[in-house]
Amino acid sequence: MVYNLSGTDIEARISRRDVSIGFIGLGRVGLPLAATLAGEGFQVLGVDINENTVSIINSGSSPVTDENGLSELIHRVVSQGTLKATLTLQDAAQCDVYIIAVPTLITGEEPDIGPVIGVSHQLAKIMTPGKLVVLQSTVPPGTTQNTLGSIIQQESGLIPGTDFGLAYSPERTQAPQVLRDLRTYPKIVGAIDSKSRMILSLIYATFAPGIMSMSNLVTAELDKVVENTYRDVNIAFANELAQICSIYGVDVQELIDTANSQPYCHILQPGLVGGHCIPMDPYYIISDLTRRNYAPRLIKTARDLNNSVFQYVVDMLGETVKRVTVLGLSFKKDIKSFETSHTLKLVELLERNNKEVVVHDPYLTDEVFPFEVDTDIYKSCREADAVIISTAHSVYNSLDFNKLGSIMNGRVIIDVRNILDPAEARRCGFEYHGLGR
Repeated sequence: MVYNLSGTDIEARISRRDVSIGFIGLGRVGLPLAATLAGEGFQVLGVDINENTVSIINSGSSPVTDENGLSELIHRVVSQGTLKATLTLQDAAQCDVYIIAVPTLITGEEPDIGPVIGVSHQLAKIMTPGKLVVLQSTVPPGTTQNTLGSIIQQESGLIPGTDFGLAYSPERTQAPQVLRDLRTYPKIVGAIDSKSRMILSLIYATFAPGIMSMSNLVTAELDKVVENTYRDVNIAFANELAQICSIYGVDVQELIDTANSQPYCHILQPGLVGGHCIPMDPYYIISDLTRRNYAPRLIKTARDLNNSVFQYVVDMLGETVKRVTVLGLSFKKDIKSFETSHTLKLVELLERNNKEVVVHDPYLTDEVFPFEVDTDIYKSCREADAVIISTAHSVYNSLDFNKLGSIMNGRVIIDVRNILDPAEARRCGFEYHGLGR
């Protein structure tokens, strides 16, 4: 146990890595942090409900294959015995610190923190005085204390801030550079009291370049959703700018590059918004603020505008286009991550508009989807009336327009990511549409 020690003893224990960590949730976000802590010499027992994930980790491999450096790190820490994985949280009953990194999603426009609630009940069964519980999952403000802390207190009788420590520290990384980002950006730490903050800060200081201590839990919880909400609002501006440029007949890319040439302007790229964070995080505060009788107008408008771009793209096709090839299923370029991808939403909308859809992605293996998929670019485009570039995978930068023209029925290219040369596409006889180009 560590929370019930003096400050001097806490520093000594962490300095000699005499603190065991139970890491709950070994997905794309949690696993790199768990492996990083193990790499710093802490004994880490990872807990995950996926049997395949646990088995792969214990074999010394990584279930996340496209995260730079992660496979090598896991092989090293498993070999040296500082990282193990298990299916059962009960196996981590003797750990000093618990870090929770389970996924939280959105149902409709409402946050779904069911996984955090489930872990809270499980932790309550094994909690003893002197431990520190840390939440990393994205949650509505107030969840760490009012949900996680309250459930543990109600079911174990232990009081957060008295019998055990409670803290929140958000994830601030991006795939496939999570390991790099963990050592590049300061870790944010919010806690119920100074001792909880001290323990977690000392642990994270073993690898992070700095610690930003928040005055309370809610500020730390808000930071995560605010960072991604800022990006969502910025993308919404770019998406509206793209539509404005289409009206004026000018190139949005030229305009953005020019505007960003001075240091006070930071316009992002227009496009379909997908992934685990940006399209979801705004709802964590929209929902909570609505219950508090405040309507966040700008944030909600930005989210609605970004959602509307999907229909805007479909409308570009017109009625005569029947067969569509969508290039890119991952939510981000050059990685394999299909869950919560914007392409899934795009395909659903295309099918609702009576389009026959084939999806290509270079990272597809044996996954099963309720639509046709292919790993061969040109085979997937055969007899298509239109091609939509949905994800900016590097392989799409060098599309052979002449070859495409020889196998497609139509000549429509919708470049949602604005990665192709419009002039070259048009020179080869294609009807090219970008966002604002």
